[in-house]
Amino acid sequence: MTATAQGTPTFRRVDVTPEARERVPGVHVLTLEADIGATGPAAAEAVWTEAHDRWNGKSRAEVRAAPNVAAYRELSRLLGTHPDKRPPSVQALVDRGLRAKPLGAWPRINPAVDAVNAVAVRTLVALGLFDRDALVGEVGLRLTDGTEEFTALGADGPVTLEAGGLVLADEERVLSQFAHRDGVHQAVTGATRRVLLLACAVPGVSEDSCRDALLEAAALLRGTVG
Repeated sequence: MTATAQGTPTFRRVDVTPEARERVPGVHVLTLEADIGATGPAAAEAVWTEAHDRWNGKSRAEVRAAPNVAAYRELSRLLGTHPDKRPPSVQALVDRGLRAKPLGAWPRINPAVDAVNAVAVRTLVALGLFDRDALVGEVGLRLTDGTEEFTALGADGPVTLEAGGLVLADEERVLSQFAHRDGVHQAVTGATRRVLLLACAVPGVSEDSCRDALLEAAALLRGTVG
C-alpha cells in the first residue's frame, strides 16, 4: 500500500478534466495502492456471509432504498442510464449474490476481486481494482475524443468509443467506461501482485466512507483482517 514515511495510507483523488467535472459535479474517485498478500478465501467468505445475513430475503425495493444504493442510482441517471436497466455495481452485487440467493451463491472471479466485492457489498461503497503494474502513469477521469479503442471484459474484441463518453484512463489508454464496464488490459488475475483500489464518492456517499472502504479492502487483500 502506498504510504508516507510514517506509515499513513496515501489516498489520491483522480484528476478530473473540466469537461468531465461538468458532466458529473460532486463526483470524486479516490484511489489507494495495495499489495496482495495471503488473501485467504475464508476471510472474504466471512464478509460475504455477513452481507448475506443482512440482505437475504429483502425486497428489491429495500435494496434500492438503502441510502448508498439510492445515491449511486442517482449517478446512473446523471450519466443518462436507467438504474433499473443498468443498476449500479453495489446494487447488482446484492441482487445477484445475496438478496434472493442461498448462502454461498455470490459471484466468484478470483480471490482478489472476490475480496474487494465482499467489502463493496458490506459497505455499499462502489469499489474497483486495477492491476497497478499494467497502468502507465496516473489515472484520470475524462471524456473520450472519438478515436480511442477499448476492449471491455467479456467482449469479443475492441470497439472505437464514441466521442463524449466518460472514462477512466491512464496516460496510454482507456481503462474503464465510467460506472459501466472495465477493460481487459488492467484486469486483476492470479498473477497480479499490486493493485490500485478505487472508490466512488458521490453526493450521499462521503469521501470518508470511501476511505474506510478502501482501507478495509486493502487489509483483506493483505490478509491482515482479524
